[in-house]
Amino acid sequence: ILQANNKLDNLSNLMFKKYKKSLNIALDTIKQDNLDILFSEIKKRLNGSSSIHILGNGGSAANASHIVGDFTKTFAYMKLKLKIFNHSDNISYLTAASNDLDFNEIYSSLVGTLIDKEDLIIYLSGSGNSLNLIKCANKAKKLNIFQISISGYNGGKIKDLVNTPIHIDYPDMEISEDCQIIIFHYIKQQLVKEIEGKDPYAEKILPKYKKRVIEDLIA
Repeated sequence: ILQANNKLDNLSNLMFKKYKKSLNIALDTIKQDNLDILFSEIKKRLNGSSSIHILGNGGSAANASHIVGDFTKTFAYMKLKLKIFNHSDNISYLTAASNDLDFNEIYSSLVGTLIDKEDLIIYLSGSGNSLNLIKCANKAKKLNIFQISISGYNGGKIKDLVNTPIHIDYPDMEISEDCQIIIFHYIKQQLVKEIEGKDPYAEKILPKYKKRVIEDLIA
């Protein structure tokens, strides 16, 4: 039994090393220039009147929820206004729009209504071929709304419709979704460092974070 357990442990260790290697390979395919554009487009909407809309399905929608919550909290604590939204969090809207119209119209129906011309749309997608995202991108393109996509695999159709495609050139859904979160954690830290000129978790910004994480205290 002990030998069998050791073999399983060794196998798990090898599999995790392989996953880490895959993640690093995928991250290396992302172009810094396009990340810089994402950074710039988010930064110009800090304390502005226009909004940021992050759209996705499934795991990408869950990532959008995480990103919106993270950015909202961070910049609110810094006394900065950032209007950032994930419309998949509105279950009542999603079910009503899907039931009365069509699931493929849930995002495009917001273009020109909740999504204005000066806004930024960011698409998160593993394949880049989800029809509801494609329909939204086509409609937004006609209105000259600035759009950025973050997609894996071959990039999908979405990369040909947006102003700036961030392509994670790796054929794995989980790796693609990992990279989405990593990209936005990177962008957030860079924004905070540039604004504050210091570590993003400085004491004056998040004192309870400092106590829990740095000082290892219950807070």
